[in-house]
Amino acid sequence: MSIPATILVVDNRRFLRHCVCSLLAEQSDWDVYEAENGEVALDRIQELKPDVVVLAVMMPEMNGPEAASKIRKLSPETRVIFMSSHYTPQEAAVITRLFGGKFVQKSDLGSELIPTISRLLPPESHALS
Repeated sequence: MSIPATILVVDNRRFLRHCVCSLLAEQSDWDVYEAENGEVALDRIQELKPDVVVLAVMMPEMNGPEAASKIRKLSPETRVIFMSSHYTPQEAAVITRLFGGKFVQKSDLGSELIPTISRLLPPESHALS
């Protein structure tokens, strides 16, 4: 029996957050949570200690890169995946290099997000029940 992976989805747009959470909830061995902005995400990270945070780059108040640098200090073992529809591959590479995360275009979330999260999870979270 494996311990479920904990995933936190952070986006200020409720519809997108719900779509991503619904997609991820199809994975029976993942516990999926959400936060509507970076500040709420930081509180949830202290409470949940998630394995992976799926983080929008563009958000009011605290953007994704700002939140990612705070997440790294609060919970260094948490992996970050950025999601955005506004960045070129070059900009995405800079963000992921600076903040140690992966990057998924929002248009590719349906096909790319689950495999990207799976690759970041520790091996014990893949154990078959």
